[in-house]
Amino acid sequence: MKLIYDMVDIEVLAIEGLDDAIIGSTIRNGREVLAYNYDKAVDIIKAAGHSEEYAEEWIAEVSSKEFDGAPAFIYVDNNQEFYGPSSPAGTTVH
Repeated sequence: MKLIYDMVDIEVLAIEGLDDAIIGSTIRNGREVLAYNYDKAVDIIKAAGHSEEYAEEWIAEVSSKEFDGAPAFIYVDNNQEFYGPSSPAGTTVH
């Protein structure tokens, strides 16, 4: 059996300057969009000379816009205490 995969180009909107905060993609309103790590995005905006309050307000404003391809900002919680010290073999936490 021979499997053939066609490469599909998917256009996504990217926010200039936040490339290092991209953690992947997700589906929003039925369309694949870029997913940004919220905390990394805040750090990048702060490193550009803005306050934390400005960064959080800016992200909130972008996140509240409902336009085709609007990116998603994801809160990443790596708190091991919440998930326990280890997971059973063969399991994943999402």
